Amino acid sequence: MTAPTHRYVTLDGTEIHYTEWGDADATPLVCVHGLSRHGRDFDPLAAALADEYRVLCPDMPGRGESEWDPDQYDAASLSSIIVGFFEELGLMDAHYLGLSMGGQLGIGVVAGPLADRVRRLVLVDIGPDPDDDDTADEGVQRIIDYLTDPPAFDALTELETYFRDVYDTFSSMTDAEWRRLTRTSARRTDEGQFAPNYDTRIVEPLLLGDSDGPDQWAQFDAIEQPVMTVKAEHSDILSDATFAEMRERKPGMETLVVDCGHAPALNVPEQTEPIRKFLD
Repeated sequence: MTAPTHRYVTLDGTEIHYTEWGDADATPLVCVHGLSRHGRDFDPLAAALADEYRVLCPDMPGRGESEWDPDQYDAASLSSIIVGFFEELGLMDAHYLGLSMGGQLGIGVVAGPLADRVRRLVLVDIGPDPDDDDTADEGVQRIIDYLTDPPAFDALTELETYFRDVYDTFSSMTDAEWRRLTRTSARRTDEGQFAPNYDTRIVEPLLLGDSDGPDQWAQFDAIEQPVMTVKAEHSDILSDATFAEMRERKPGMETLVVDCGHAPALNVPEQTEPIRKFLD
């Protein structure tokens, strides 16, 4: 796998780490990760598409190698970070791919402030307003449960075992891919142990709720760009009912269903090549 370039940019007073793959003059593809994850999750996808695209994978605040800043963990602040990322890097005529939280944020920014900067939108196992969906409620609670008080381990292999357990719904990954996920998802605690590399306070906006948030179905309807949705067949975040409504509202939407739970790892040609075809 080709190694990425690591870069940093300060947005809204917060230092953001991102990886960059491919030719700097190629069409940009910005990939935004899930709630407790980070941009390195897209390494396999980025490596597969770097021959054709400039793939940019930021870590949102409190995740990966980006700065921890509890004031930046709510949806409005994260959306502002994404918009600032596009503006600071001067990205135009770009593609946006968002997995889970990254996709939910993408619906809002592509319908709004990034409408003139994004050419195509890929949503990975997410749809509008999962909070209004009983299936998604169970999935969100599952995620909250393991985010709130993650354990720390003396050995990196123990952390890998933990990740294999909490992420067992991911699409199939090899032993080497699990080791890579563990290495890129670990941090040293003050006591010298290994723990997941996110600030546990990122879960607080979920616990508080956001009843006054925007109508995401209206935002979804407002998106004029072509949309592709990649759904996990056994997802507890994107329900069959929500997926069906998305298809009804956008009959031309491209779709891909992957035999896994939340979420597809985007690590095999059966997943990456349909995305390439859509972006082309």
